[in-house]
Amino acid sequence: MNSTKKLGLGVIAALPVIFWVYVLLHYSVNVPWFDDFEPFPDLLHKWILSDSISEKVKLLFQPNNEHRMVFGKLLTVMYYWITGTLHFTYLHIVGALFTFGTFALFWKVFMSSQLPLKYFLPVPFLLFQIQYHLIFLWAICSLQHQPVVFFVCLTMYLLVRNRFGWAILAGFCANFAMSNGIFVWVGGAAILLLWSQWRQLAIWIVAGGLAIWMYFLGMTTMGNEASIEYFKNHPHLSFLGFFAFLGGLFDFFFERPIQIRTALPILMGLLSMLWIVPWLLGLLLPWVRQTFRWPARMPRFTERMQATISHQQQITYFSFGVLVYILANASIIGFLRPRFGFEVMVVSNYKLYPAVFLIVGYLAYLGATSKDKWRTWGFRTMLGLGIFIWGMSLLHYFPTIVERRKSLLVNVFNQEHHSFGLGHFPGTPTGEYVEALMEDVTARGIYTYPDEFKPYYDQMRTVKGALPASLKVDVQTTPEALLVIEPGTPYTAGYNTGSYAFLRKGKELYVFKIDQNLYRGRNIFRLFDNGRALIIPYSLITPGEYELGVLRVGDGQVESGIIKTITITEEQGFKTI
Repeated sequence: MNSTKKLGLGVIAALPVIFWVYVLLHYSVNVPWFDDFEPFPDLLHKWILSDSISEKVKLLFQPNNEHRMVFGKLLTVMYYWITGTLHFTYLHIVGALFTFGTFALFWKVFMSSQLPLKYFLPVPFLLFQIQYHLIFLWAICSLQHQPVVFFVCLTMYLLVRNRFGWAILAGFCANFAMSNGIFVWVGGAAILLLWSQWRQLAIWIVAGGLAIWMYFLGMTTMGNEASIEYFKNHPHLSFLGFFAFLGGLFDFFFERPIQIRTALPILMGLLSMLWIVPWLLGLLLPWVRQTFRWPARMPRFTERMQATISHQQQITYFSFGVLVYILANASIIGFLRPRFGFEVMVVSNYKLYPAVFLIVGYLAYLGATSKDKWRTWGFRTMLGLGIFIWGMSLLHYFPTIVERRKSLLVNVFNQEHHSFGLGHFPGTPTGEYVEALMEDVTARGIYTYPDEFKPYYDQMRTVKGALPASLKVDVQTTPEALLVIEPGTPYTAGYNTGSYAFLRKGKELYVFKIDQNLYRGRNIFRLFDNGRALIIPYSLITPGEYELGVLRVGDGQVESGIIKTITITEEQGFKTI
């Protein structure tokens, strides 16, 4: 291949990677969200107060919900050692580096097959998806899912390269990256079983058993017994959930009812298994014949592979190990998670796994197909599919990412000044825990609230006039909430553009983002409809008389004004305990 073609292939492959990095850096916000508090600010708070090394090591291995995320905590502590601070954009970036590590492993495995470079093009389009933005833009997910996928792939890569001891070490790393890392031992055992490497398999099982025992030592069931009861009553949801999970990259219509939303993921997950199952049987049936001394059609594997497997076979057995891991993961998710709602099967922070599933399924196809005609057909199909999925993701998920950044910046203002906004309600035990924790880390100078929207807040505090005629806003009241509606406002995908409602009483200021209406029609290429709306529960606001205003950020201009005065009574408003 000449240098011009190589350059062209490099440019095409770099396109999704560069855009993914742009989204990561441009829309990451230095803000904790929901489950971020315990493994990051609370970790540093306890780390500072711990006197002994044993206590600090215990903190690294302490479970968060049902996960031990040792690497996420260790990287947080390392950043604190260097800077004395906690920065969530750093956590997003360092988590993303694990995905680049996974990409590098796919590249090395592909290169071992000695196939033409063009066949690798579908991989970056499938891997660098913005559908799983709640992984790379949410700290706890960033440092759970991305490390575990990397260490699982690293384990399988080391196994096929005959680095057994290093593979066990990588397996331990996957095991302690998050809970589904324990399935790395299933994937590795499947490879060793297929190779009839009985001594290594026995060692592997012992190492895996030890790692899993250590992982669950002192951990509660987290209510998973309720999932068993739910499965007994709704077994079909687990069956459908398995395929919805595998076909998660085809979840283009997250704003639709769940039955419509998951129809395509279930269908595509099922269709993908029509290739995977025969391929798996093609590997397993010869092993069954040999192991149980059925009439064999080929020599025993152990006789063929005294040293290392061939370059062409590396791609096959690597794909096999990772696929077994993905299928085991999909099975347990389908079994345990439907009780939380079927939408969990296609939630954004699971979608790294269907991306890996499609990639290793494609690599398996390349390894199993010897004829150029069929390889070319498979390549063109996967490249077209990858570009289509990537393009549809831009239409449906990029606007969501843009709006999420604005919501977080508004919510963190309320968290700083009113102790709510980042996933927990004021006055609740978790709300009080988050309030005390954030007061501690900010007082110590470990964390600093972002101030990108400070000029807008300053204007909200000082504006006195009525709304300009160009701002059409309706206000409705109910006994429980205040409704703010902007009828007919078109969606504008600017960095800060949007409408923000505020309640002002003296120096006290509450701020809320008015969300764009979701489109409910038949046009599959449209996400938002005209108009914006907001519901403000009175229970979040301390009682009193407030001025209600709106600030709209447009292209190059900011308009604001006061609408009316709102009175929140003692019965309606937030009640301190």
